[in-house]
Amino acid sequence: MTEGPLPPVLRRAKILERVSRDGGASLAELASEHAVSPVTVHRDLELLSGEGLLERVRGGARSLPEARPRQIETAWNARVREAAHEKDAIAVRARELVEDGSTIFVDASSTGLALAQVLELRPPTELTLVTNSPAIALGLTADSIHVIVPPGELNQHMRVLTGRWTVDFLEELNIAVAFISAAGVTLEHGLTTSRSALADTLNAAAAAAATTVGLLDSSKFGRASLLSIRPATALDLLITDDGLDPLTAEEFRAAGVRLLIAERPVLVEDGF
Repeated sequence: MTEGPLPPVLRRAKILERVSRDGGASLAELASEHAVSPVTVHRDLELLSGEGLLERVRGGARSLPEARPRQIETAWNARVREAAHEKDAIAVRARELVEDGSTIFVDASSTGLALAQVLELRPPTELTLVTNSPAIALGLTADSIHVIVPPGELNQHMRVLTGRWTVDFLEELNIAVAFISAAGVTLEHGLTTSRSALADTLNAAAAAAATTVGLLDSSKFGRASLLSIRPATALDLLITDDGLDPLTAEEFRAAGVRLLIAERPVLVEDGF
């Protein structure tokens, strides 16, 4: 048992490490190890399961099998479909920030995919687009968009390239605008994700960019995942949809976050 309860973010990281190492763990074991109630552990496991990091079973959790192609495909498709109209609205406003002849970075999020779709439908006269998303890279066919994919390790579940090679590559670039997303955003923790390799990659892209723009639909506000990527106040602009609670929007603006609300509905044809 730990000497005292850990902060929730660290506790979940430890739980994930334990389940991954041992192949599984029970609610009772995890509650005892972290000096919290089974109800608290249950919530932690639901969050980690929702992030696709482990599998919930009766009385506990187990690690994910290494090869689950059908479930991997389902998980990716679910991410793309979730809040689709909101992401389309955000993407249309983000497109307004893309200048002809510039170099941009678009991350491997489903909102990044929505932006790529808008760029495919309304391509600039010339654009260099860097992405760590194989899906985005393969979906862009406009002759005026030059696509660059960094080297890296492919995470098949997330459909994303990350790792030391990816970070080293991005650090050498000069990017005009980096468009990044996250699993959640709060004023306390900023943009967050459950994967350290992804956090490193997005930080490298942001550091190489003159301007960093967050693309997060309203459902991501108030949610904190395991690891912080970047403070919300460090973004040059944060674009979300009009489903965001006005009080939350006011809190972010009062804290110094430049927030842009994209109005729905915006219809985008399926170009991918």
